[in-house]
Amino acid sequence: MIKSKYINDILELILDGDEDGILAKNQLSFVTEKDFEYTGGGLIVDFEHSDGILNFEVSKPDLILNGVLIETKEFPIEADATLFFKNGVVSYLDIWCHYGDYPKQDLTKYTLTQIWENSPKKVITTES
Repeated sequence: MIKSKYINDILELILDGDEDGILAKNQLSFVTEKDFEYTGGGLIVDFEHSDGILNFEVSKPDLILNGVLIETKEFPIEADATLFFKNGVVSYLDIWCHYGDYPKQDLTKYTLTQIWENSPKKVITTES
């Protein structure tokens, strides 16, 4: 189970697209953050899996999903998120800044927006 609300919100939006994404959303209850690598220009989150995840393996083993815009008033950044799969299961999340230095902490106040073509355009915000 994902412990970070921020990471969980990103995954919820990114896995709300095509058939593979919707199937992969079932993997979230078998996934936990393993490692956080703050790179200055972004964040890479590696995941580990528990038993049962292979029941929800996606058909494309090297699936890549993206299209979530990350904005925050806390830091002068704008970023996007890309989720990578290996052997049909969630492998890692790459958050990359368009500008600014990515902070070395979870964001607490943010707006996430689905931006891929024909997306439902859902938004999650914790900013007031």
